[in-house]
Amino acid sequence: MASRTFGWVQDPGKIENLRKTVEVFDPSSSTYQELIENRIPALVQEHDGRDHLLSELSRIPLKLKYNDLVGTAFTPRSESRCDGILQAAIKGQRRAFIGDWPADNFLRWAHAFGLVEYDKNTDRFSISDFGARYMEVQPDTPAEKEILAQAFLSYPPVMRVLNLLADGSHLTKFEVGRQLGFVGEDGFTSLPQNILVRSLCQTEDSKKRNDMLTNWDGTSDKYARMIAGWLKYMGWVTQSKKWVVAKFGDEQYKYRISQAYTITDAGLKARRRGIGTNIQSRIAKNVYWEMLATKGKDRDYIRTRRALVLRGIANKSCTLEGLMQQLAGRGFSETQTTIFNDLRGLTRIGLNIQQEKEGYFLRDTIKNLEIPQLATESSVKSNIQEMVDKCRTVLEHVPHDYLILIPISFSNKESRLLEMKTTELLVEQCGFDGLHLGGRDQPDGLIFTRKLRDNYGVIIDTKAYKDGFNIAAAERDKMTRYVTENMRRNQEYPQKWWEHFPSGINMFRFLFVSSKFIGTYESQLKRISELTQNTRGAAITSFNLLLLAEEMAKERITLKNTSEMFSSLAEVKVQIS
Repeated sequence: MASRTFGWVQDPGKIENLRKTVEVFDPSSSTYQELIENRIPALVQEHDGRDHLLSELSRIPLKLKYNDLVGTAFTPRSESRCDGILQAAIKGQRRAFIGDWPADNFLRWAHAFGLVEYDKNTDRFSISDFGARYMEVQPDTPAEKEILAQAFLSYPPVMRVLNLLADGSHLTKFEVGRQLGFVGEDGFTSLPQNILVRSLCQTEDSKKRNDMLTNWDGTSDKYARMIAGWLKYMGWVTQSKKWVVAKFGDEQYKYRISQAYTITDAGLKARRRGIGTNIQSRIAKNVYWEMLATKGKDRDYIRTRRALVLRGIANKSCTLEGLMQQLAGRGFSETQTTIFNDLRGLTRIGLNIQQEKEGYFLRDTIKNLEIPQLATESSVKSNIQEMVDKCRTVLEHVPHDYLILIPISFSNKESRLLEMKTTELLVEQCGFDGLHLGGRDQPDGLIFTRKLRDNYGVIIDTKAYKDGFNIAAAERDKMTRYVTENMRRNQEYPQKWWEHFPSGINMFRFLFVSSKFIGTYESQLKRISELTQNTRGAAITSFNLLLLAEEMAKERITLKNTSEMFSSLAEVKVQIS
């Protein structure tokens, strides 16, 4: 059985392309006829499967395989050829067809809205009854708008965005993204807006600022932007620029972000319809097992656990204790803290879960939630998830969205987010001042104190490594260079990053942050110290960094203590009191 990630969409865009995607499955549509007669013969070469695709499109009933629909990921992408049905169906911006990634997103979009159906056993898609109804109405008509309204309101994340805006708030994509999806997971990341605003204000290069605004976002931020675009099309939200203020100590930064949204009267009306006052008027929500977790080796385990939690509250109220017992009966040994976190996450994807005297109750009607038998038999929790769950039970003061530091420190795909979230945690939760730097020829971040008798600064390098970080020679030399540059402060150097340290600070530390430390990392820490006139430093894992933040929030560890901890020339390990 193929492993697919359904329910979350990032880049599809135009509604007309959603319609084209569904029309591929309708032999009476103009899109289908154009595919058969012109586009596939013209765009797909014989050795790329042209005859095979035409043969598949002639199937009765019409059920198309994922690979035939989406096609191949060519490298380099600039030399991609058309070898997928959806690639051929939709015209690209710069060429006559689209690539495999947008084709996948269009397919996921149609599936998320219930317009096409998926057969797990054959990995094939076909048009649904709802999709067939969509094909019966003409484009750009009130009838099409009504079908689309039902489709949007059946998609829980649409409801989540409408719920967030319902009180009249004017929210940026980052403010929406931070509250969308499951907390502390690699598949639902959001860029720290305050760190971004400060970086924008401190960047003079307009081209670089534009790149930051365009490309600096997490997965949940992308989902938020995408959904807001759909809601704009429906007239349910409007987009307008918002001034965002970020405060760091006595300093204030202000920047105007264009991707910010407010709800309209039509949006409020649609939200009320989406909630439904009774079962008869309720629009059932499409909830797919695959959308309950998107990344990680243990995503099948997490998907299944959350699906079982949903089933446990679907028909009657159930307490955390009751849910814990139900899960135990299916072989899932979980704490009430983890189950509560799942309930919170299910609410954050847009489901209407209410806490009542008898426990928690799902007020939505859901459909399409099927748990594969294989998932309940073979799925297991990963060591990373064990670490996240253990940390979650400890964090009483530190917001749980910082748990994301653990999985992203084991992934090399979120390096910028690891840099920014690390800086944000140390500044917002630990009492340091500081900023994210990143980029070429400068550290990932700086932190410092202002109110101690002996103030100090710390040069930070974050490293995301799946199997652990040994501070290889190249990374050792890089940190040595940073520390040396800070000591010399050559004004002819183009990147004067050290000027962010206050002038009165004369004591400095260096700090590596990573998933785990392996090999001869301690000897490398000592070597850096020897090469930099005995500058002291340390290493700390993302797990221990979170424990440190919690202990500092409880005032069991102070900024003076961390000066000593960050000078140990060893790995910092935090013992919870």
